[in-house]
Amino acid sequence: MLALLVPLVVLLIPPVDARIYRWVDDAGVVHYSTTPPPSAAERELRILDGEGRQRHVRPAPPTAADRERAAEARERERQEAELREQEQAQRKAEAAARHARARQLRAAYANVDEIRQQRDRRLAMVETTLMLSERQEATLQSELERIAGQMRNSAQVDKQTMERYREEFADLESRIHREWAFQRRQREVYAEIMASAEEDMRDFEQLVTQAQP
Repeated sequence: MLALLVPLVVLLIPPVDARIYRWVDDAGVVHYSTTPPPSAAERELRILDGEGRQRHVRPAPPTAADRERAAEARERERQEAELREQEQAQRKAEAAARHARARQLRAAYANVDEIRQQRDRRLAMVETTLMLSERQEATLQSELERIAGQMRNSAQVDKQTMERYREEFADLESRIHREWAFQRRQREVYAEIMASAEEDMRDFEQLVTQAQP
């Protein structure tokens, strides 16, 4: 039986029960022995019969680099599997959110026209409130100008009256600023109503109307 290690080990099995190993060392010298070379356990082993035909191949055991690559491959597979699970969970969550949104819209509206009608009613209320606030602001501004005119004629009023004018002026300014803040908020509410209605109409079309058989 003959074995060749160049860089693999070949084991030749002759008719008699003898095993001869043949390998070449790093210096290029050919060796024969009845025992495998020290490095045989780390190489591929090919077993031949007495006529030189291959009977069996024992793969070389994995090297440290092979084990590292295998570990990296397993880690990539684990990460890919984890990513697939996350994507699947996200798709399920998105589907559940769409179903919940569709139920909400069906419970709130019969059709898209109803969304528009509700939007228009809410906008009309905001517009009315805003108009009343602007009128109140105009009244306050007129009163402020009147007080300012009286303060400019300070030579004709006593000190106590001037102090009262200052207090009234400060109060009017504060009330005007509150009206401005209120008006800003009403304009924000107006924009929010518009945006919410647009979103409801779009979602109703996609999730309710188009989903109906």
